[in-house]
Amino acid sequence: MIIAGAGSAGKETLEIYLSTGKKDIVLYDDNQIKNAELFDGHKIICTESELIAEIKKNPLFCVAIGNPRRREKLFDKILSLGGIPANIMNTNLFYCISDISQNGSIIQPGVNISYGLEIGQSCIIHANSTIGHKVKIGNFININPLCSIIGPCEIGDFSYIGAGSVILPNCKIGRNVIVSAGSVVNRNVADYETFG
Repeated sequence: MIIAGAGSAGKETLEIYLSTGKKDIVLYDDNQIKNAELFDGHKIICTESELIAEIKKNPLFCVAIGNPRRREKLFDKILSLGGIPANIMNTNLFYCISDISQNGSIIQPGVNISYGLEIGQSCIIHANSTIGHKVKIGNFININPLCSIIGPCEIGDFSYIGAGSVILPNCKIGRNVIVSAGSVVNRNVADYETFG
């Protein structure tokens, strides 16, 4: 498994992956010094040639970068080199009754997911959030800690849902929306709008 990104999100994701008992991990970050080590001696590769060599060994990857535009760019690059998106999910989910496709998403500890979830590519759902029934989450979404998304509802690509926010049923959140921390979304939110 390749985790792309060796910053804060990368460290969190590495720890989640290691908690599953798996050890087959490589970190990739093109902003790091060659052959750097990080996080308990885990080596970071930083060149495209090293990345290609790792993809040939094991093509599974996810991108652990908070910025959704940078995450998309790196996701598309690794995909174009033959990588196969894989989810990293904490085994301490309280419950998950949706069939989540392997799309490179990261789901942190304590997340509750009801039925009928549709989730796009490379999303990050942070700790202790609740996703209700029939929620549609677009591509490259960040759902921060302690959010409650009460379905059915829809969240557009590249949107950012701030910590502790609540999205009420039947709301449609557009693309590139920022929902401020602690907000209660009780209406549709247009593309590029900041709510809260």
